[in-house]
Amino acid sequence: MISALPDQLRAACKSFKLNEPLSKHASLAIGGPAEFYADVSTPEELIALHEIVKTHRVPVFFLGAGSNVLVSDRGVRGLVIHLQGVFRQAEFNGPVVKAGAGAWMPTLVKQCAEKGLSGIESLIGVPGTIGGGLVMNAGTREGVLGDVVDSVETLDEASRIHAVPKEALGFSYRRSQLEGAWIVSATLRLKAAERSFIMARIDELLRIRAETQPLGTSNCGSVFKNPDGSAAAQWVDKAGFKGVRCGGAQVSERHANFIINTGRATAQDVRQLMQQVQDKVFEKFGVKLEPEIKLVGEW
Repeated sequence: MISALPDQLRAACKSFKLNEPLSKHASLAIGGPAEFYADVSTPEELIALHEIVKTHRVPVFFLGAGSNVLVSDRGVRGLVIHLQGVFRQAEFNGPVVKAGAGAWMPTLVKQCAEKGLSGIESLIGVPGTIGGGLVMNAGTREGVLGDVVDSVETLDEASRIHAVPKEALGFSYRRSQLEGAWIVSATLRLKAAERSFIMARIDELLRIRAETQPLGTSNCGSVFKNPDGSAAAQWVDKAGFKGVRCGGAQVSERHANFIINTGRATAQDVRQLMQQVQDKVFEKFGVKLEPEIKLVGEW
């Protein structure tokens, strides 16, 4: 009889690890170890883990693509789940697309374009998964994921997969009612369009991204949410923070709403730099910058 929690988790998931360094999985290349870490490839594994977690009341965090998060140097207590396998796949049925929660958004955008399906081109530059994108209603000024969602499959308290309709998901700016949900997949309703038109739009968006964002650096994407009617980067720049460092963390000189890891940054460096930016912007302009990135782990 299996009694130890790690043994139960290992029996439920083939790819299970203890004390896995999350710096290996986060786009900032920062973060301490996960107490328990599981690469989950099938719904059966996910359901089995859900049952164990529910019984033992283990804290759970879904890592997604490791972007848009700042993982504590002290690590994360409980179970960190990374969806792989079938969760990265998508099924196409005319204009309806069912995408696994682990599907990489830029890849899905390109798959849809190849099939002449339009509606999610704005997500081409969002380096995250469908699951993470649903939780924060990811997107740009061109459009957000919630615009095209028809329904989302999640695990309920009884570990059964059920579909939640769009009207119950509460999509708003960088928010939804899916925080803490065990997301399995999303059904998207797109529109048919000329493939050449979609690809041209994607190329244009990628060109703009390359010109304005610090690609090729270790970063976690936009650090702060845009205040009403303005851009967060505008306020950070006005406060004189472009290029400013705190330890190994630096506000990008290319885009002021990005903080990059120059090589030896700690999570505490990033957090302190964020606080300095928030304090100075509020002091000088009376503008409160709200973090877009999620702080994860023991602080």
